[in-house]
Amino acid sequence: MPEGYSICLVFLKLFERVYAPLTTGLLSPIKADATLRSQHRSQLDRLYQRVVDDLDRLIHAVGLKAA
Repeated sequence: MPEGYSICLVFLKLFERVYAPLTTGLLSPIKADATLRSQHRSQLDRLYQRVVDDLDRLIHAVGLKAA
């Protein structure tokens, strides 16, 4: 049972710190952010964008279409 608890905590932390902010930025982006050059974005914003771009490439590589 302790292993299950630990796994749940990992997923909760991933959701809280990675998935929730990432999906918020994707679903409700600030339009002006799209015009910012990369060097003016925060490191976190650049890393999130890299995740999004990499996921898009992965989806394309396996022949899936984003919903």
